Amino acid sequence: MRLFLNRLSVLAKRSLINPAMYVMSAVIILMALLVIFVPEKETSIYIPVAVLNEDSSEDTEEIVDSLCSMNSIFHFYEVDDEDDIYKDLTSGKANTAYIFPEGFSEHLTGSGSRYDIKQISTPASSFIFLSREEVFRNFYSYSARQIIKETFAAHGHDIDAHDPELKRLFGKYMDDQSLFALENIEGKIYDAITRTEKVPIPLYKFAGFFIFTAALLGTLAFLNDQDNRIYLRFGLIERIYLGLIQVAVFTFPAMIVSIVCFLVSRAEFSPLHVIGYTVLVTLLSFVLGTVMTLLPFRAARSKIFSSILPVYLILSFLFSGILMDLTNFGTALRALSRLFPPSMF
Repeated sequence: MRLFLNRLSVLAKRSLINPAMYVMSAVIILMALLVIFVPEKETSIYIPVAVLNEDSSEDTEEIVDSLCSMNSIFHFYEVDDEDDIYKDLTSGKANTAYIFPEGFSEHLTGSGSRYDIKQISTPASSFIFLSREEVFRNFYSYSARQIIKETFAAHGHDIDAHDPELKRLFGKYMDDQSLFALENIEGKIYDAITRTEKVPIPLYKFAGFFIFTAALLGTLAFLNDQDNRIYLRFGLIERIYLGLIQVAVFTFPAMIVSIVCFLVSRAEFSPLHVIGYTVLVTLLSFVLGTVMTLLPFRAARSKIFSSILPVYLILSFLFSGILMDLTNFGTALRALSRLFPPSMF
């Protein structure tokens, strides 16, 4: 029993004097501090677009309402008169603007420019044509159906303008440019509606990689003891227990540091998740070390493992999600990432 306790003490001291543990701990503590102290950054989420609706028709009002309430990169908002449009554009409040004239929906299928949507922009306006597509898309269904209905009526056919089958004909009768009259005015660069958010720092991913690296260092220490025949003094149960302890004395400090960093940085991450992941990689690393001891190699297992370890750690880092979003990987690469436990944290 005394030999067993002495061995346990040696294992614990070995993990505490390993320089890699201190380097990894310092990095994750630094990342936690960055999460706390890095100031929030303003990020533009909308491009403001002013809309003036002078058309009293129910159709136009409904479509303008849908523009102002839709979830898009563009933030459409209504103004009361044309003076407000020019004021917002020159002050930088709006990026561009649209005016829907009186009688627009009624004469939408006509060819006169009198009923065009008037688009107003400044030299600093951006995404003009993209915002035009958003506007056009909302009128597309209505106007196309009206054109098709009138075309058939001219040939003596009465059809239902809301027939879904007519959608396949829409593209043959619409011309985007015929709906807009563009006007430019002098103005400033617009002020986008913004939100503030923290710069994303992959604290979670690095913690997973940190704990797994510690487990592999424990496996290396376990194999080194196997090569030195230290475990021959113990029975089978004690060997298994000491092997698990050998890995655990490396993963336990990494787990504690990670949990403390999560708590300090107020990261929304369950400590139970960290503990479960630590137990999982501890068992996997012990199994890996045990398999290595059973392989028919003449050379020391610890030397073989230490030569493979840097390559495996590099691959584990790449598949950890710290640098790359794993959701962008193909099916084959996502399946391959399962060989590296940090990808699952």
